[in-house]
Amino acid sequence: MTHPSPSPRRRPTGGRRPRSRRFALTTVARLWREYQRELRLIGIGLVSATLAVGVTFWATDTWRIHGDAGPTLAAHATTVPVTAHGVSSQPPCRSPLTSNAPLRLWIGGDSLAGSLGPSLGTLAGNSGVVQGTFDSRVSSGLSSPGFFNWPQHATQQFPRLDPEVVVFIIGANDGMVPQAQPTDARGVPVWRATYAQLVSQMLDVLTFGGRSVYWVGSPPLRDTQLDAGVKQINDVAQQVVRQRRGVTYVDAYQLFSDSQGHYSATLPGASGRPELVRTDDGVHFTPAGADRLARAIFGFLDLRCRITAQAIPGAAKPVIEVPGATQVPTQGRPSTPTPTRPPATSPPATAPPATTTPQTIIHVPLT
Repeated sequence: MTHPSPSPRRRPTGGRRPRSRRFALTTVARLWREYQRELRLIGIGLVSATLAVGVTFWATDTWRIHGDAGPTLAAHATTVPVTAHGVSSQPPCRSPLTSNAPLRLWIGGDSLAGSLGPSLGTLAGNSGVVQGTFDSRVSSGLSSPGFFNWPQHATQQFPRLDPEVVVFIIGANDGMVPQAQPTDARGVPVWRATYAQLVSQMLDVLTFGGRSVYWVGSPPLRDTQLDAGVKQINDVAQQVVRQRRGVTYVDAYQLFSDSQGHYSATLPGASGRPELVRTDDGVHFTPAGADRLARAIFGFLDLRCRITAQAIPGAAKPVIEVPGATQVPTQGRPSTPTPTRPPATSPPATAPPATTTPQTIIHVPLT
């Protein structure tokens, strides 16, 4: 008897479908998890960037947290954006800063330093942890060493002053020098290379020993021909500064220009109301102008050195004027008697006023 051969077993219809469905669902779930992770990373990046910008605005007092009652040295700070090249290359500031071991700040340059020096020195000195010294020389520049030799002068003074941070404003008197001729093989005026060497030579002196330097360019000038000169001078200085670590270029030309980028004697103040920032000669700063530039520079210093966070109320330090410096008189600036010698002990404390700051300037021999 023959037995019928068994019929082949049939696979259930759609036997592969359950595994395919599971594979597809697994793949979709994995892709969804990766997508969510990417979103979280992007969100974290955006939050970090927002916090970084917020901290910068808070530190420079451009934006203040509601209810912050802490000491604010940058009160009434201008909200005008100030271009500064090289801020990220500045080394960390010495810490902690104390009244007995304050940050040694030197402000020097042409006659514009004669008003910036007392203003910035007072603003920073009100913290009690910064000792400001200024040295201004009328009509000086880098292109006229026969009249006043800045590299030589600083080389002689710095070993005794030992500044940690340098603010140097120059260029207004150098703007008369640029000439279109002669030019080099590329058609570039030869004076640009010459002036770049002068800037580099000065920076070698200022940065020696690892000092931090804030190079402040010339503001706009009312005379159109002189203004055209300082634009070129500022451009050369910026190019040199960009190649230096530990040096920041502060664009005073931008800070004192109107909305069209031109000279203006009056500019909107912190309150939005116009204020007179330049004197009648179309070159120098009024007290409000000097304070405007001082607040901008202090914002960079404070962000780097945490001056406000370490401030000691009631321990303000007066500004020291280097013998031979030329302080430019500014209309409307309250003045106080200045002793001819430094006090035997710590300088008397002066409480910082709410608005314009009376400046106590001490003239000291450096021998």
